[in-house]
Amino acid sequence: MNSLRTESTRVIEKEAYDVEELKTLSYIRSKNPALEEGFLANLEAGRRGIFQRLFQALIREQLIEEERVSWLGENGTSICVHLPSGKTIQTSVNMRHSLGRFDIGDFAIVHDHEDSSVLSHPVELLELLREEGLLNEATEEQFQRFKLEIQNGAANLTLALAGAARRKQEMAPAAKLENIQTSLEWGNKQSKENESFSPLAFYEQWVVEGHPLHPGAKTRFGLDVEDVIRYSPEWGSTLETALVAVRKDYCQTASIDEHTVTTRLFEEYEGLQSVVEDTLQKQGLNPAHFELMPVHPWQFDHTVYSLYKKEIEQKIIVPILDFRIPAQPLVSFRSLAPLQKCGQGRHHIKTAVNIQTTSAVRIVSPNSVVNGPILSKILADIQEKENKFAGKFVVLQERAGVYFQPVNATLPEEERWTLQANLASILRENPENHVKSEEESPMAAAALLAESPISGKPIVIELIEELAACKGLSDVREAAILFMQKYAKASLPGFLILMIRYGISLEGHMQNSVSVFRHGELVRILLRDFGGARILPERLQKQGYEAEFYPGSSIVTEKEAQLRNIISYSVMQNHFAELITCIVRALGINEERLWKQVIVVCKAVFEELKKDPSIAEQAIADEQALFQPMIDLKALTTMRLRGDITDYSFMEVPNPMMEWKGEIQL
Repeated sequence: MNSLRTESTRVIEKEAYDVEELKTLSYIRSKNPALEEGFLANLEAGRRGIFQRLFQALIREQLIEEERVSWLGENGTSICVHLPSGKTIQTSVNMRHSLGRFDIGDFAIVHDHEDSSVLSHPVELLELLREEGLLNEATEEQFQRFKLEIQNGAANLTLALAGAARRKQEMAPAAKLENIQTSLEWGNKQSKENESFSPLAFYEQWVVEGHPLHPGAKTRFGLDVEDVIRYSPEWGSTLETALVAVRKDYCQTASIDEHTVTTRLFEEYEGLQSVVEDTLQKQGLNPAHFELMPVHPWQFDHTVYSLYKKEIEQKIIVPILDFRIPAQPLVSFRSLAPLQKCGQGRHHIKTAVNIQTTSAVRIVSPNSVVNGPILSKILADIQEKENKFAGKFVVLQERAGVYFQPVNATLPEEERWTLQANLASILRENPENHVKSEEESPMAAAALLAESPISGKPIVIELIEELAACKGLSDVREAAILFMQKYAKASLPGFLILMIRYGISLEGHMQNSVSVFRHGELVRILLRDFGGARILPERLQKQGYEAEFYPGSSIVTEKEAQLRNIISYSVMQNHFAELITCIVRALGINEERLWKQVIVVCKAVFEELKKDPSIAEQAIADEQALFQPMIDLKALTTMRLRGDITDYSFMEVPNPMMEWKGEIQL
């Protein structure tokens, strides 16, 4: 790391900065000097946030061997790692949770005989472990790549926290003037006063810290600092979605009906069709021979003109320069919510961006384009059969998609796929279409863990307190139990019925789930994105559904274990466990009291489904798997060290769903 002296009001002398932090500071000082104080003020918090995720992952995934780890104190209030050289790494532990998770109190200290030093950056931890001969599952190239991801993520988290602090300062005077105490009150007021206000986008743009467990939560390879600020949702940004016209013989379309991406966009945006037709006709081209594709503005500026240079020169691809679609980036970065008036119902747009966020480069595969409408139609029919899950569980449709399709049959497969996946988009049903009244607040479930810009509490705690007030409960812990009971009852039956009866497991983690609340109670959950779903054809066919998905699609499996793992990992671990942990941290409630609400709902669903003789056997098997003593945990850091993206690695951890002698094992 390099050293420099800052001139900021908050003076930090001889502070060591790594290369990514220096790059960020260099940009701030030259382009946005007012941000420097906030960046430096959040430097330690940004590093600590990634350090917490990394250190926890190394322990949980046993990348540091179990025999090297000692839990100290009566209840494991500190943790010590014994290194081969005789050095030790020690840090305090504030709280331990189910699934092997724990919260560290501060940076770790390295003890070496008489000397000790603080690990002030997560990369220092990686370098120390590598020097000690650990982390050998990674080649040198893989290790250096992962190290860069961690450096990039730590700098970006610091930047995100600085941006959030600035946005909070901007909101504070108006909130104080109106005596607004919570983000819920703020959202309700904005919805009443501004017909273009989107509560969903508002909450998604307050998911500042990203994935709660992934060490690469804020990694954004491919973006410079200016682009991070311009395009990231946590900056409250609005961007201009670009458009290109592609000759029909060079693209593949998919839809749930006769409407394509082109016709839907023409219907939703006044004046767009005339601009497209005028642009094409001026170049001597027939508009009837072209399809329209929305393109993320970063992709338009940095990828389209270089990757498709020849096709643009040949007028196979024609950029539409006189029309842009204003939109707000959502928590996934590449998914965009077009600006619109309440009730307008414009589709959300999933775009391709050739950058790495967390683990993967966020392009849109041909598989996703083709499979989305197919699965949407099947799920729409299933929802009708299941009485629309009593209106509490809704799967959002992917109504149309399009991707570039090279006609050159001799192209190498990798080059063909790159061209297909970098120019593609999907139109997804707008979640706010399913908000039934002004009293309902939609938000990505990921926002529940986020810090409220008004109260400073986790947003889920604001909801619990609202529920307590509405139900006349004086004990907020009792309200938390009621909140979890309602949350489980509204969401879990849909997930389980789809898996058990139909062989469809939706990836219901917090980013993919839109939770709709009324008076602090979950009244409806909306599911989006099929990329991580798994489908067992045998079960689906048993219910009378035949589907031909894109060849080689990873969503199709013959393994029941994969079906169950999606529910176990994405729903139980990455959704419910994170929600429960957040509540426990804030309220100090016993974790098992919250898990009990989840267990009771799951047991009731299984008991009901076992009454159906046609699916009783699979229901029994799925129940045994869900409640087994040990369950698979996705090993996110192991995957990054090995360079895996879709080849999942798993570790076994104790299952908080398992009941033993009337108790829940934690």
